[in-house]
Amino acid sequence: MTSIPVFDQDLFADDFIRDPYPGYAAMRDLGAVVWLPTLGNYALTRHREVQAALRDHTTFISRCGVAADQFGCDFLQGNTVASDGDRHTELRRAMAAPMLPGELGHIKSAVQNAADQLIDDLLSRDQFDVVTDLAQHLPLTIVREMVGLPNFGQQRMLQWAAAAFDVLGVQNERGRDALATIADMRSFIEQDATRENLRPGSWTRRVHELVDQQRLAAELAPFAIRDYINPSLDTTISATAELIFQLAANPQQWQQLKQQPELINRAVNEAIRLATPIRSFSRHTSTDTTIAGHQIKKGSRVMMLFACANRDERVFSNPDQFDITRNPRKHLGFGSGVHMCVGMHLAQLEMEALLHAMISRVASLTTETPTIKLNNTIRAYATLPCRFEREQRSLPVSSIASDSAAEQHGTDDTNTMIYGQINKRYVVAKNIICLELTPHNGTAFPPYDAGAHISLQLPNGHTRQYSLTGAPEPERYRIAILKTADSLGGSQWLHQHASAGDVLQFSPPRNFFPLLEHSGHVYLFAGGIGLTPLLSMAWALHRAQRNFTLHIYVRSTDHLPFRDDLQQWPFQQQVIVHEHKPADNNTPQTLNIEPLIYTPANAALYVCGPQGFMETVTAQACNAGIAAQSVYREHFSAEIDPDGDAFTLIARRSGKTLQVPANTTILSVLTDAGIAVETSCENGVCGSCLTNVLEGTPEHRDMVQTDSEKSSNRQIAVCCSRSQSSTLVLDI
Repeated sequence: MTSIPVFDQDLFADDFIRDPYPGYAAMRDLGAVVWLPTLGNYALTRHREVQAALRDHTTFISRCGVAADQFGCDFLQGNTVASDGDRHTELRRAMAAPMLPGELGHIKSAVQNAADQLIDDLLSRDQFDVVTDLAQHLPLTIVREMVGLPNFGQQRMLQWAAAAFDVLGVQNERGRDALATIADMRSFIEQDATRENLRPGSWTRRVHELVDQQRLAAELAPFAIRDYINPSLDTTISATAELIFQLAANPQQWQQLKQQPELINRAVNEAIRLATPIRSFSRHTSTDTTIAGHQIKKGSRVMMLFACANRDERVFSNPDQFDITRNPRKHLGFGSGVHMCVGMHLAQLEMEALLHAMISRVASLTTETPTIKLNNTIRAYATLPCRFEREQRSLPVSSIASDSAAEQHGTDDTNTMIYGQINKRYVVAKNIICLELTPHNGTAFPPYDAGAHISLQLPNGHTRQYSLTGAPEPERYRIAILKTADSLGGSQWLHQHASAGDVLQFSPPRNFFPLLEHSGHVYLFAGGIGLTPLLSMAWALHRAQRNFTLHIYVRSTDHLPFRDDLQQWPFQQQVIVHEHKPADNNTPQTLNIEPLIYTPANAALYVCGPQGFMETVTAQACNAGIAAQSVYREHFSAEIDPDGDAFTLIARRSGKTLQVPANTTILSVLTDAGIAVETSCENGVCGSCLTNVLEGTPEHRDMVQTDSEKSSNRQIAVCCSRSQSSTLVLDI
């Protein structure tokens, strides 16, 4: 063992907060772990060690608090970020549900409309402040409404959150001053955040409903409400302001983004990397451990320096440079592992909406020197003067903006629910049923365009989105449901309980996947149940006499939805079915669509299916010559798809050989065998169940690992992924 290097600057001093980056670089140069004598803490400084510690939540525990001193750890102990095990799982499951990508679909259009109106307003001003006039707008208008507090609470959310983050640092003057504000927040939650004072349908009102349903312990409700208040605003505001600052400081990057709007998600994540809104949280060691050759004793407080790790030159080339082409999945701005940011998808949605609104409207932007907001935990600007120059040219509208503009289907009031009766239920493929819905009260359904979906409110309390499929017609809606063994309450309930004559409640159609006008050939690529929205597109293209080809990929014809109908429909000659399944010799079969793209000029491609399928089709379509902005994707909802061929699973450390049947997750097989796996989201979005692969080839279905991590096949998310090889050996 070698001695641990010492870094004796105060990370919470005003000067360090104003310009921390030279200090971070000095710490990384000292080593992967340093001792901070001013705090009595260890600190991890480099990306590899921070990420590894975040994912090792049994050694680096959160339940003892995550602040940088003992008072802060004790004072804010017990909330989602400062808990472990069953308590953390129960809190996170309760909070995460309305913020998963599939559940955020119903606000996507509202967020985009608000962003469009905001940018139009800012363009009419000579100058504005990025923080108060732009970055705060969507969180304070959209998110604050979703949280659902009464007026007094809404007005205090920013102050409460800032105070909480001060206490989560150390109890310097800022931390001490914040205590009265925190006491005010706790008093409000206890006395005023009652059911009758919270907006119906809001996140906080839902907390009370979960308690009623015995899905959340009553004593955890105040913590869940507090967690909706504290982190939902400041972090997104910080990252948004950084995004605008960097785009102004790097005009060539802004012009590249205008030419390549498909880089919007990368630009957002690059801003989050550079901003790293939460500079650091701490963990406590549950046992003696060794980090980079240094021994850390049990019970030590170890700071995870996210902001320092996010500029680690060992991982990021030119780490201080804003580069919108970087891999968007490497940064630690959202954390990693079981405590990964629960609101990450909402933050990205808001920031992406702003960029989509700006691309077609803003020619250039300039900012003046910002002032830094002094907070113990949040890295943020206090002020940032800015000026937009209006775009005079006519630019193409990007995909999310098209989603917003195209959502003119259904009724004017999208909150008005529709009641439909199941007129017919029938099997359309193995484990797939179709429900044909007709108006319950005799009034025709609202018309819809190809690609639309409805949000079905099930009697068991779940809401699930299903694409409307088949020929668009107002007198009936059709949805197809794949039965999944590990369903969170949607597909299983419909397969078990939905019968002809039942009445279901659902939203008017919404469309985030519209079929647009194109001058060239239209290619439709479907993976399994992903066929459902593309069938409605095929009908629309056929009726408009437009040139198209529909490619459907299934494991076998038994899995082909609407197999008999496809042979009867008038565009059957334009449908090509591909049987695509893993080979039997432990070598995955390669998907190759490039030879199928025979007229790439002015062509467009629409793809829906599993994540890996869509990523492969998208990449190969661009290689074949289709412009990236002419490739459109539709994502599944939150429920995972565990369907696939059976395989043998060897749990090496447990000494067990298990069989994973078709339509069953690895997680459920391991759990049934008595092998404990720490899980949280159980949908492949948090990374808590990532397990080392010793032999075999995984079939990755998670959204946690980067492309390079997936291609290395070193780890697998056992909650959602399967195996391409006949045998998979895991280190568990």
